[in-house]
Amino acid sequence: MGQNFYNSLGFLLIRVVKLHRALMRHRMEELGLHRGQPPVMFALQEQNGIPNSELAEFLEITPATLTNKVKRMEKCGLVIRRRDPEDERVSRIYMTDKGRGIMDELHQSVMDMEDVLLAGFSEAETVELKSQLLRVAKNIEAGDSYCRK
Repeated sequence: MGQNFYNSLGFLLIRVVKLHRALMRHRMEELGLHRGQPPVMFALQEQNGIPNSELAEFLEITPATLTNKVKRMEKCGLVIRRRDPEDERVSRIYMTDKGRGIMDELHQSVMDMEDVLLAGFSEAETVELKSQLLRVAKNIEAGDSYCRK
């Protein structure tokens, strides 16, 4: 009964996402982070002082969602928000020394998770899997007006 459903790509993707979330939550808790915070940290490492609105757009989340993440990260001392001196309406987000201090561990944790995810895959299989998943994402974006913003 329903065996085809449980082997469908959509169901398998959901299963992988749930398992990845659980692994990510555990690994990030070890670093004192919430699982949704690493993308913010990596973006700030690339462009410290990015405006809130640009960071939200880059991460493909709403400004309100980003604000909640940033507030939580501020309480932990990982980031700080400052008004742009040239435009008081703009809020810029900066990584603190404490935030920069955990980036090596964060990078290593992400690489360790990648090793878990791809255990037993050859390099060629890894490249092919990532390529195919990108194609699936592009197919969804092209075929679903909800994904097109």
